[in-house]
Amino acid sequence: MASSDIFPVSFHFLVDFQKLGDHFQVSFSEVSGLDIQLKEEAKLNDSGNRVVLPGEQSFGNITLKRSIVPMGTKDTFSTWVNKAFTPDKGKFIIAYDAIIKLLDDEGNPIAGWKCSCTYPIHWSLSAMNAEKSELAIETVVLVCNRIERIT
Repeated sequence: MASSDIFPVSFHFLVDFQKLGDHFQVSFSEVSGLDIQLKEEAKLNDSGNRVVLPGEQSFGNITLKRSIVPMGTKDTFSTWVNKAFTPDKGKFIIAYDAIIKLLDDEGNPIAGWKCSCTYPIHWSLSAMNAEKSELAIETVVLVCNRIERIT
């Protein structure tokens, strides 16, 4: 089968966070929110006819899901998220570019997206239920300034 005949599967992906010389990779069970929309602007032209023109872009929030990392485990992502939600007057939140790559069966990137200047805006933990035997899943939502397709 030629490489052009390979159809990407959505379960094999990589998320890499980068800021200048700093970078770390994190495994997630799910990534969603890669969404770009072009807003419409309706205007009247010189003839008085309504014309719809492209407006500014808007970008979806990136939602990341993974099993909770046990306490005592060195995890740069958890440290970054926890720091963002720690109350501290006058602090600033460090933003990272999130590079999301869809991989082929050999681990080579076949599609990618750069989500610029991301930072966490929401964290939640799945319900704890003593009657079920499920993984405890944490969900982190990131806002970003821009999403662009990369090669």
